[in-house]
Amino acid sequence: MSERMKEAIQRLADLQEKNHLGGGQVHIERQHGRNKLAARERIDLLVDADTFTELGSCVNTTGARMDGRRTDAPCDGAVTGTGKVDGRLVGVYSSDFTVLGGSLGVQHLQKCSEWVIHCTKYSLPMVWLLDSSGGRLGYKDTMFAGIEWYFCTISRSSGVVPQINVLMGPCIAGQAYAPTLCDFLLMSRETANLWLAGPRQAKAVTSEEIDKTVGSPDYHMAFSGTCDVVGDNDTETIAKARELLTYLPSNFREMPPIKENPTDSFRTVDDIVNLVPDDFSQTYDMHKVIEMLVDDGDYFEVKDQYAKNLICCLARMDGQPVGIVASNPAEPGSIMEINSCDKYYRFLQVLDAYNIPLVTLVDTPPTVPGEDQEEKGLLRHFSKIVDVYTTSTIPKISVVLREAYADAGALILGVSKGMGVDVSYAWPIAQYAVEASELDYREVYGKGIEDDAYTGYLNWSREKTDVFDVARGFTTQVVEEIIQPRDTRNKIILALEMCKDKVEVLPLRAKAHGTMPT
Repeated sequence: MSERMKEAIQRLADLQEKNHLGGGQVHIERQHGRNKLAARERIDLLVDADTFTELGSCVNTTGARMDGRRTDAPCDGAVTGTGKVDGRLVGVYSSDFTVLGGSLGVQHLQKCSEWVIHCTKYSLPMVWLLDSSGGRLGYKDTMFAGIEWYFCTISRSSGVVPQINVLMGPCIAGQAYAPTLCDFLLMSRETANLWLAGPRQAKAVTSEEIDKTVGSPDYHMAFSGTCDVVGDNDTETIAKARELLTYLPSNFREMPPIKENPTDSFRTVDDIVNLVPDDFSQTYDMHKVIEMLVDDGDYFEVKDQYAKNLICCLARMDGQPVGIVASNPAEPGSIMEINSCDKYYRFLQVLDAYNIPLVTLVDTPPTVPGEDQEEKGLLRHFSKIVDVYTTSTIPKISVVLREAYADAGALILGVSKGMGVDVSYAWPIAQYAVEASELDYREVYGKGIEDDAYTGYLNWSREKTDVFDVARGFTTQVVEEIIQPRDTRNKIILALEMCKDKVEVLPLRAKAHGTMPT
């Protein structure tokens, strides 16, 4: 080897060694002192050992500040590349908080945008490991720094390859849009915060003093609905991201990965009748029903503290990944309202984008009308569900356990064949109606109501229809088969097998679509 080559190789090694340390050991120790992992430590936890291949490892920006000083920025605070998770290649981007607070500079955003394009072009799922102070303020060349291109590439890749954002530090202003544009947002309870404008910015602009908990993982889980999954710390949150990937295909052209040789394939669930009371006034926890139905009792729930009256989770049935949407009578009446509509809408978009079948477990009364819900656009939110359910092309299986009333149960949870459900089952105790009220409308409307209007219309709307009456006439297009509760799991598996090569008879709009925020 020539001296020139030796010198060049040594130069490369020295540069990469320097860049691998990011902002230096002092800043790495500071991260550890905040119970945060460094950027490359997070990558090591996410991907299989010795599989990470970096792209852009030699980038080192010397930024010119407004005050004339220049600042060294190894990798410009962005570590990008590919690695394997359970043997499958994925794209990885980890922002480095030890380098200028992980802020967004020109080269940082250029690397990220190219990384998104690279992953989309080669059909690789993307995982963001975010820890960023937002835009890089105080530098001459970073007015927008290419952030508009960054947003554009993320949005155009939506629904093409899965995008998972794992937030393990602050995420403010410009960078804060990225988590909301991805398919799933996971946040570390110990280290993550997400704001469009943090407490200091809010006070400067509006004089309002907001608590730091506004923007915390639990806040975005319980109140805004922005967060999908919360982990206790960096390590647990990254482990949850690895688990989530097992349910998702690499891209929209592929089917989700099937687990071969499941341990409990075809089996009855004899004890399920003991979980669901036949007295409709009694509640129960639908989580226990799901646990009994799915493979090994394992499921991956999203937004578990948001709109808790509706459960959305990923699971497997006979090794096949499915998305389950289920009423939860343990929460106030399992009533569908605006927040549960948003939760359902977003989840169904993702399922349809990545070819994951939908199973709905229905036990819900109708929505409760009122000024609060109406002024917030309840009808608009219901209509979103009608649109996404009827236009989705994935297999759709529904099971009515007890109640399916009106818009909430019969329509947007996919009980009616006219909505596009492929197979609709019902338990023998199920009943259907337009509404569930027990009030005497003659008292509500006053003495001016005619008896024939009461008996012919107003009272009829809440008449409960027994499932056997519904099933007797196949033309009702509501129940295809009444099933024994113990056979529920097996019937769903058989329906999924029948629908696996489903082709829509009626023409629909193009399959490829994004999973835009609700």
